[in-house]
Amino acid sequence: MARQLDVSLFRKVCPDALGASYQESPEPTVHVSTSGNRSGVDIRAAFRRCYGVDVRRVLFVRGLEWPADGWCDQGAALADGSPEAPFEYVYTQPSGPLEQALAKFWEELLEVPEVGASDDFWEHGGDSLGAVETIEFLAQEYGARIGFFDIGDNFTVARLAALVHERSRP
Repeated sequence: MARQLDVSLFRKVCPDALGASYQESPEPTVHVSTSGNRSGVDIRAAFRRCYGVDVRRVLFVRGLEWPADGWCDQGAALADGSPEAPFEYVYTQPSGPLEQALAKFWEELLEVPEVGASDDFWEHGGDSLGAVETIEFLAQEYGARIGFFDIGDNFTVARLAALVHERSRP
């Protein structure tokens, strides 16, 4: 089911959004076309800030445009031959105590309301100092010996939890 929302709020926060559509079922989903390099984390946070809705999926598609009166009709845009979504962001709940603790640590460190298991540290605005703080936290709390260069580009809660399990003191 599509819902009409005041597009002006979202366009102020995401001026590079060329068009978007929101669906409530089967799960809260935003389909979006942008002219910039926004991440799914950015779109999800902007949507929460504008409308108070916790979107679980962000699908990046081509061909969506803003109609004069608000949100576009995603079904029509995708039915006209637009390609499949080239990128999809799906919020994944942290599982187990370690992932939950890491997510909570990042929420406080990065000052973001909710971090999922597949959310990337760098996409949430993390920097090298925050990465070092994370490494120190893991060493103190879990005895994990993780170096800065072990982190790499795929710095997610799930991957970090796997590294902690692999490198924790017995």
